[in-house]
Amino acid sequence: MIKNILKSNVLVTLLVMSGVIFFTACERDYNTIGVDIVDDGSTNINKISYDVKAYNRKLSAVRTDGLSGYQLADYKHPIFGVQKASFASQLSLPSSNPTFGDVSQANEDSSADNQENEVVTEVYLHIPFYSTLVSDTISDDSSKPKDYRVDSIFGNINATFNLKVNEYTKYLRVLDPETNFQEAKAYYSNEDPTEFISTVLFDGDVEINQEELLYFNNEDDPNTPDEDESEVPSERLAPRLRIALNTQFFQEKIINNEGKSPLLSANNFQEYLRGVYVSMETANNDLAMLLDVSNGYIEVHYQYDNTDSEGEAIVSEKSVKLSLSANTANKVNYLSNDPYPQQIADQFTNQDASRLYIQGGAGSIVEVDISNGSGDALNELQEAKSKGWLINEANLIFYVDETAIGQGGTETLPKRIYLYDYQNERPLIDYTVDLSQNTGVDSTSYAIFDGRLDEENSVGPRYKFRITNYINNLIKNDSLNIKLGLSTTNSILNAASVSAILESDSRLIKVPQASIPNFQGTVLYGNNVPNDVSDKKLKLEIYYTEPEK
Repeated sequence: MIKNILKSNVLVTLLVMSGVIFFTACERDYNTIGVDIVDDGSTNINKISYDVKAYNRKLSAVRTDGLSGYQLADYKHPIFGVQKASFASQLSLPSSNPTFGDVSQANEDSSADNQENEVVTEVYLHIPFYSTLVSDTISDDSSKPKDYRVDSIFGNINATFNLKVNEYTKYLRVLDPETNFQEAKAYYSNEDPTEFISTVLFDGDVEINQEELLYFNNEDDPNTPDEDESEVPSERLAPRLRIALNTQFFQEKIINNEGKSPLLSANNFQEYLRGVYVSMETANNDLAMLLDVSNGYIEVHYQYDNTDSEGEAIVSEKSVKLSLSANTANKVNYLSNDPYPQQIADQFTNQDASRLYIQGGAGSIVEVDISNGSGDALNELQEAKSKGWLINEANLIFYVDETAIGQGGTETLPKRIYLYDYQNERPLIDYTVDLSQNTGVDSTSYAIFDGRLDEENSVGPRYKFRITNYINNLIKNDSLNIKLGLSTTNSILNAASVSAILESDSRLIKVPQASIPNFQGTVLYGNNVPNDVSDKKLKLEIYYTEPEK
């Protein structure tokens, strides 16, 4: 028994010690290696930098179905020119063969006394912005709007813009008939939607409202004299686009088809009413939005004949929602960019670039080769291998070309970019093993792997990635060198990849899905730079411990 107790105590002690080590590591706030490592005299901590070559890669199209967010834009990027974005979405019924009013169409047809005579009164398209409730401003007065911070509007938020909503006649099938319906159908950003744009449902000028929307449809209860229920919101909606649509169209397409074939099943409905198409134009190319289309819907309000409890004829009101949900409705983003200015286009060659251009959407990515063009990273790292260096930390550092980004300054830059395994189309091992993976906040997740914009260092704005595990695998395990990819990201938490087409040779590659719903871009220094900015050139920076001889 004493032995068992001793074993138990040892086990508990080890567990406690490992917990302390783990949480201490987390509490270090992921400082640079120069802060974390203490030289006790028995080691020799050194730093060395290696040249890294990189190449710009222009995309002609990216896959844009199944995204987390959808762009709507007419926006002139200060570096890359005008970007336009529109989207199409299927609609979904709340249920198969829905009943409008209180009586099914079959019962209405059985007797003249059952006629409800439903008439559409209003129709609204709702598409939420991505927004955050500002918790410290929540008022106790429930009749007032809560404060939200809208996170997904870029450019002139006060601009009036022309918005169009049309019926869309292309069938956005989910499964691909060319694969015998075994794989999902792929839709690309460069497809032309023009021939499928049909009936106008809305065409008018719109302004963005960033406030919470409140609706007061409650009746005051005479039995509660101290409270006026009519002043209590019946519905609260986060900031969104709310657009009035053509009522006659939905009378004919929806309400008049109660009990008929088009509404009997989801498949019938999506074949009959194939979707809506949403586009926009601005006077000055100055507005872009990322919309939460998957939580969007069209709400059809209607009146119908009814009787009250005493048998008196009255008019009642109801509504039906047609969902744009990701689970039940396919969606496609259509993206177009102006051709890049010539001085930028000249950098898109197979030569080691002096400037690196990354842009979201169907823009551009960067291919990174840490072997410095030799094809074998161990040629560059041979000294580390032969001398048995312990790689404490390896960083890939990209500096921003502040001259190229112009007057917009760092305010126009992406707050984070993403480095990935370009060759094998997956996240890097350093991303996968990051202990800080998901903090619940994008800006603090994967904080060891990093990639966040750093404006505090003395050299200039930069992005840094820790790729220590990747480098150690190259040196210790003779792992094959892989080329890395660099892109924008809309969320560091999304490591999925999707198909894209290279402009140079129409080759199909994979790019991070999170780079697509992103308007931003930047210019970074490559390796091939003039001497006056040599301190900002792309480099692999390694901190290592050399064993004593």
